[in-house]
Amino acid sequence: MDIKKMEKRLHIFTWIAVGVFLFLSIGLFTLQIIYGAEYEKLAQENRIRIVPVTAPRGVFKDRNGNELVNNKPSYTVSYMNVNSTAEEQDQVFKALCEILEIPEATSVEGERHTVDEKGEIVLEKLPLYDTNGDGTVDESDVKVVYEETQESVGIIKFDASSGKLTLDAPKDTPVLVSYSYHTLKNKIRDMGYKKYMPVRLKTNVDMETVAKIEERRLPGVYIEVEPIRNYIYGSLAAHVFGYVGEINQEELKALRDKGYRPGDLVGKTGLEKVLEQYLKGEDGGRQVEVTATGKPIRTLGEKAATPGATVNLTLDLRLQQVAEKALEEQLIKLQTDKRHPYPNAKRGAVVVLNVKTGEVLAMASYPSYDPNMFARGITQKEWESLANNPLRPMVNIAISEVYPPGSVFKMVTATAALEEKVTNEKEKILDRGVYWTIAPKKDWKVGGHGSVDIVKALGVSCNIYFYEMGRRLGIDNIEKYARMYGLGELTGIELPGEKAGNVASREYKQKVFSKASDKIWYPAETLDAAIGQGYHQYTPLQIVTYVSAIANEGYWMKPHLVKSIVDAEGNVIYEKKPEKGGEVPASKETFDIIKRGMRAVVSPGGTAYSAFADFPIPIGGKTGTAQWDVKKTPHGWFVCFAPYDDPEVAVVVFIEQAGSGGTTGGPVARAVLSAYFNLDLEEEAEGEATSQEIGD
Repeated sequence: MDIKKMEKRLHIFTWIAVGVFLFLSIGLFTLQIIYGAEYEKLAQENRIRIVPVTAPRGVFKDRNGNELVNNKPSYTVSYMNVNSTAEEQDQVFKALCEILEIPEATSVEGERHTVDEKGEIVLEKLPLYDTNGDGTVDESDVKVVYEETQESVGIIKFDASSGKLTLDAPKDTPVLVSYSYHTLKNKIRDMGYKKYMPVRLKTNVDMETVAKIEERRLPGVYIEVEPIRNYIYGSLAAHVFGYVGEINQEELKALRDKGYRPGDLVGKTGLEKVLEQYLKGEDGGRQVEVTATGKPIRTLGEKAATPGATVNLTLDLRLQQVAEKALEEQLIKLQTDKRHPYPNAKRGAVVVLNVKTGEVLAMASYPSYDPNMFARGITQKEWESLANNPLRPMVNIAISEVYPPGSVFKMVTATAALEEKVTNEKEKILDRGVYWTIAPKKDWKVGGHGSVDIVKALGVSCNIYFYEMGRRLGIDNIEKYARMYGLGELTGIELPGEKAGNVASREYKQKVFSKASDKIWYPAETLDAAIGQGYHQYTPLQIVTYVSAIANEGYWMKPHLVKSIVDAEGNVIYEKKPEKGGEVPASKETFDIIKRGMRAVVSPGGTAYSAFADFPIPIGGKTGTAQWDVKKTPHGWFVCFAPYDDPEVAVVVFIEQAGSGGTTGGPVARAVLSAYFNLDLEEEAEGEATSQEIGD
């Protein structure tokens, strides 16, 4: 009996053992055969990472091949997911914030939202931070107010993980939200399928900081050597280049499929933004074996990065330097002049244009800024100093600000008067200092200029003469010829933020004013328009383009900054051909008369003679004093072209609140022309030779 029981139990244990063996065998088969490849991949991913190799951005060069913007190596601190727990990650980020001097939380003040039909809004920056320190992130860490009244808005429901708030407010209500978010966690948010790739936390880190990080052995923290943007001459031509900055979440969503990742630098303004697709380059990559904490052990494979394309510009480095230096020095001189200071002469612009091709040889805007601040990571203090500066140093005055042109507009009125046959070269008008025909209008010179014809009227900038031409022409003819010169239209230059300006016209008043009486065009306004006052508003670039049309006797070329773009293999992938911008259907005789008037400006008795009395190259010029506020100093303009007989280059100098353009902008234009014709180098050479003779 006992034997039978023992046998029965033995059979039971045998079948149990067989069952366990079969179960283990099936499990092992499943792991090794069916899911073997998948689990092998997972194991590999725990020790192998694909580390991107950032491609250097394309280089900017001037027309002579001089590098203006390139790249330099710098240390970058990145974070790579190594399957750390949330607590471990918090410890790493806390240490990094301390070492890198990055605030653990970043505040958002007044983020604007519009309530949807469900009464909901979604915050832009996540994850949210425990602002009040009570240990939880809830509605008490978020402040919502009505935009109009600034009164508090009730929060009905709050989801910290998604940033979704349900508000006690009707649909389409604009609200302002203030909150804080985790600075570093926000950088690695929404990585998706790229979660095992490094995310840049800070660029341009010094060696001392790198040593501190290496000493702490922080899991997932990765030190890379990457190219950082280098604006070789600092603020030089900053408004042309623009600057690069870290890609934001909106840009990342749009560009993720093109190889961008969090922490990448992208063009934010200027040519850096416009030419992003050419400058970006193609990132490479390294297959790296890492430790459990993410530290590289060895490189298993590598694909080299392809640099971005080289952009050859129309700018001339030396001419740009001279223009910027001359403008800055003249502003300082005007502000500190002991006899007649202009304390508010703090902003200005210079544009130098090749009249035959439309190439911009120099474009200066003052004040400026150093785009290297953005490349290395601008500090809050630096940003506030730029954003809160009343002089707005980040605005390109040459294309993004519009001003009344003053007397530099008089060549338009002269063209219209000659072409419409309301005057001729021989007619003279008596200027006694006041114009009485429509409304009492004074000349800038007390007592007037006496008897003047059209050439002298341009040379001495006689207002009375052009008031009379305005009366004869009417506003519609003045508008027609202004538009013929391309005024009031975008030039199409390859920069963002260009303004079109405005031509004084009946249409303008009809569009802008609401009262019926304000919409009426009055004859006295025509007189103002004839001398470049009233409703005219133009950019310095538009003005120099219009002057180039006079130099060319009837046409202007489209201004441009890019000559060509060459890829990393040396292939020309873009080349700009000179393109005609427009034509002025006026006779050669008309342009000859106007050019002689501009020659008179820099001749004895002319308004800019003192600035060009002994200048060896014959030029044509025009001064302008633009009134814009009766209580404030007028703006100063000076325009010119040279050489007079066969024009090559046109220059515009504009200075805010500087008075007459002849004595303020004229010296700047002279310095630019001296550099263009290498007269300054000849003077230096003569000076050196004289010194040697004296020494001998």
